[in-house]
Parts: sequence; structure tokens; C-alpha cells
Amino acid sequence: MTLGQVSHVENIGSITELNGNTRVVRDKPYESSIDFSLNSMDKLETAKGRMGVTFRDDTTIRLTEHSNVIIDEFVFDPNPSKSTMALSFIKGTARFVSSKTKKIPKDKIKINAGGSASIGIRGTDLTISVFEGEVLIILLPDEFGESSGEIVVTTALGSVTLNKPYQATTVYNLETEPTSPVILDLNLDMINNMLKVNPPKSIQEDTDESNAAADNILDVDFLEFNELEEDGGLDEDDLEYTELDIDMLAADFLQDLLDVIQEADELGKAERSLSADGVKGTAVGYDSTTQISTFLQDSKVKFIRKVENTLEMEVPKDGSYNIRINQSGKVNQVTTNGGSSSSITIKQGS
Repeated sequence: MTLGQVSHVENIGSITELNGNTRVVRDKPYESSIDFSLNSMDKLETAKGRMGVTFRDDTTIRLTEHSNVIIDEFVFDPNPSKSTMALSFIKGTARFVSSKTKKIPKDKIKINAGGSASIGIRGTDLTISVFEGEVLIILLPDEFGESSGEIVVTTALGSVTLNKPYQATTVYNLETEPTSPVILDLNLDMINNMLKVNPPKSIQEDTDESNAAADNILDVDFLEFNELEEDGGLDEDDLEYTELDIDMLAADFLQDLLDVIQEADELGKAERSLSADGVKGTAVGYDSTTQISTFLQDSKVKFIRKVENTLEMEVPKDGSYNIRINQSGKVNQVTTNGGSSSSITIKQGS
């Protein structure tokens, strides 16, 4: 398919940053360029490249490699109540920064992610990553390190709110609830470096080992369209990255984060379930009041208390027990699954 230029009429925004192979698909694919004017229903695609877009209200999005975003609708009216924006993030990773001008009310901005979740925003800076329908959403801080706003992530079965810096949730499909929010160990410098459209150049080390590593990376071909593969390849210098340019928001890192958050969510659900109907008298994990550590295992609940004396005991996870622990005069009463006629009394020390 031949790429070319087109006469633009809507001018809802333009491409403001560009690196490598990218394109805009409208009635046909068009070669992207700086200041390329965008229309509603345009599809932004990156292959081995990155793209930055600024809309008329100063909202920006930045796309990393192998990303697709559709501008479903953009209406910019002098009357803000008549303005609207709708975006669909299909795959890959993008950073979305809403305008501070409030020319489009936040309740008029609709974001769909991977066909699995809708995102309601209130003055927000966030990243969205979509891999095979699974979605990772991270709320980023403002320039002062405070929350940049609030995100409400909604599926057919529920919603969660993100309102703390680096708080994240994942969605696995439309028919599941978003995972409980967790705070990731990230910082804004890391995020900014990950999402640079034009990475800085590094000094090429003249060693066979480094050249081989670079060749291996470049051999990986994730392109889904041949036109970009054949047209305008990246300049070799553009592919030289330093250690600081490792894209931790690329597929492997994000898929790892998806797994970590899913495991944390499943563990949290198990702990909340047992805490509500199971263990009473001490918290799951370490309880500073009772000084008891409680561990949930596959089929058992394990209690450990090490003060003047050491206590380690296990009971079946599905059993009902009244447990009285007396260590040197300090008494703790613990029950599992509501307690029953089965009682355990432990006394240590004087």
C-alpha cells in the first residue's frame, strides 16, 4: 500500500514528537511526520518507533513501540460543555496527560483500555499498558510528588479508584473486577526515561559482544504491518541505548508487573476472607499488638510468637478452634473460623 500525504480538515491536534517507524491510519495508512494534523477516528500506530501527540486542548499522549490508539472522538468547542474526547487504547504502552486548561471537562473524557475497562479521570497523569487484552493502569504523581488526580477503573463487575502516586490496578477481561490497588516501587524520573520519544545516544563500544547483543535485539520483529517494516527504517544511531534507556515499561517488564499484581490481589483476597470469617483476635501477618505472626498456607494456619518464649503452632485451615496463648502472663485469645468446642490452651513461662 502506497503511503502519502493527505489534506486535513479537522485539525484536532498534531504529532509533536516522532522517532522511528510510525503511521496514521485513516482511509488508508499515511506516513506520519511532525505537525501532521489529526482527525477524529484516526488510528495511531507505532512499530519500531515512538510518537507524541498534542491535542488542541493541550492534552498529550506518548506511545511506545508496538502501540495502537484510536481517537474515537474529539470535539473542541468554545463552550467546554460541548467539548468531548474519547480514546481507545488497543495495545502497547502509552502515557496520557490531561490538559491543565480544563477546556474539556474531565467528565467529558472517555478512555477505553483493551476493550476490558473504562477509565474515568479527574485531572490525571497516567500510563496505560495493554497486552493481549490484559490492562495495567498506573496513576503518576504531579511535579510536586503528590497525586496528579484520581482514576476510576470500571469493568462490568466492579470498579476501583486510584488516588495515590504509582498506585496501579490490572484488568484481565471485561467480566472480572479490577484488582485491588497496589503501589509500585517506581519514580517519575524512571517513567519519564521509559517513555522518551527520542532516546539519547550512547557511545558505541567496539566489542564483538556488544555488537552481538545489539544484533539479537534488532532481530526481534513484532511488526504487524509490512508497510512500516519496508519503509523508512530507523537510523542505526537511533537504536543505541544506554543502561538508563532500558524500557522497563516494555512487554516483559509489564507482563511481570501484571503477574505480580495478580498474585498480590489473590493473596489479599485470601487474607481478607480468612480475616473476616476465619482468624479473630490477631491480624493476618505480623500483629504489633499481640506480637503474633500469622501465616496462611495451603491447608494450614501457622502462628509464631517469639518474645521471652517461642511459640510455633499450626492448625488446619478449615478447622474451628479456640486458642488461648499464655506466655509469661501475657494472654492472647485467638479463634479460627468462629471457634468451636475444640480448645487449645498453651502456657509458657512463669
